[in-house]
Amino acid sequence: MLDGARRNIDVFLSSQRYTWLSFLIYRVQALTWIIVWMFGTAASLVSISVIYGVSGGIAGWSYYQMLAIAALANMLIGIVSYTITPWNLVPIMRLGTFDQYLTKPYNPIVLILSRSGSKASIGGVISGSIMLVYALANISGINPIALASSLALFVLGTATLVMFAVMISLLSYVLFRSGNYIQWLMNIASDTANYPLQIYGLAGTVLLTVGLPVGLAAFYPAELMFVKIDYTFTVGIALLSALMLFGFYKLSMYLLRFYTSGGG
Repeated sequence: MLDGARRNIDVFLSSQRYTWLSFLIYRVQALTWIIVWMFGTAASLVSISVIYGVSGGIAGWSYYQMLAIAALANMLIGIVSYTITPWNLVPIMRLGTFDQYLTKPYNPIVLILSRSGSKASIGGVISGSIMLVYALANISGINPIALASSLALFVLGTATLVMFAVMISLLSYVLFRSGNYIQWLMNIASDTANYPLQIYGLAGTVLLTVGLPVGLAAFYPAELMFVKIDYTFTVGIALLSALMLFGFYKLSMYLLRFYTSGGG
């Protein structure tokens, strides 16, 4: 088992080195696309500033706390897009190009995460991280334990959303042979994750926690960061994330059985 895990880690890291070298061949173009991704974070900053400039904002959330949620959301979407973009993955599978990867002794999910992401989305991770540091620097009384716990919950929630994106992309391949619908869904996730889930009502909160699990990596970690939820609730969210992560992985492995070798 350890040897298999080591092989999968090695192939993922080797793939990252190769794709980064390919991405950086045209350095000006690469830098431009990274900056374009950073504009997404800038747009979130402007939107929140306008909301708090013309109104009382969102009840229970200060301006800088809202910036922290948006920062986590931008980091989240950047990480997900770095590893999996449906409109890249589905054509690879539809044209049969994925055959050459399945002949190798590696976990197919690792191969998917190695080959279908967008390196430019690192811009969203960078700008989101900067905005998070800025927001936290302007909030007094941050509990170090709550902060560390919230970042751990963010990592777990992000892994869950990544696996959800893999699963839903494979489902899109099976049903439609197209990833455009799922890319549209991920764009919705990007927009909704910037705000507290309570503004969407009970139905929206449940949907964005379970149906489209962006809240697991943005909203709940932010709530924990600012001690708006207790640790009992946090443990429940962590267990839910872990269960969903495992379920999405199993569903993804099942859906791979429907891959049509040689295209189709």
